Amino acid sequence: MVYTPHQNGVVERLNMNLLQRESSILINPTLLKEFWAEAVLTADYLINRSPSTSKDYNILEEVWSGNPYDYLNIKIFGCDAYALVPNNQRSKLDLKSKCYVFVRNDYGVRGYRLWDPTTHKIIINKDVIFDKLSIMKLGMVDGESKWAQVPQIQ
Repeated sequence: MVYTPHQNGVVERLNMNLLQRESSILINPTLLKEFWAEAVLTADYLINRSPSTSKDYNILEEVWSGNPYDYLNIKIFGCDAYALVPNNQRSKLDLKSKCYVFVRNDYGVRGYRLWDPTTHKIIINKDVIFDKLSIMKLGMVDGESKWAQVPQIQ
């Protein structure tokens, strides 16, 4: 029936699960709320590569493709990514790589979606080196966790 979401509990739970994961992905202070769609697609990507109770704790991607999934492809949403600038787009004295922000793995392409903070555009590149520690550095102030400075509610 139209306008009766309580009759479609499975889908509503999946939507709630996607939105909860999306909000936890966007907790990073450097990422804007403009990335909500990318965060939802990342949450979907992770759900499809996690064990599912409905499939006897098998991984949905493995059930679908028949091949075991390689978890080394999963990167941290929002981490710094250094992408190689192609030879035809740089001169001899230009830098060989540029710093971007990792947004997500791209479906159907062997590349990564990266956000350029200077031009505010998304690019796709496969020659990327990730700095996973850059996310952890954001939470540090003078060598201490910034969360330790937040007053505790009693």
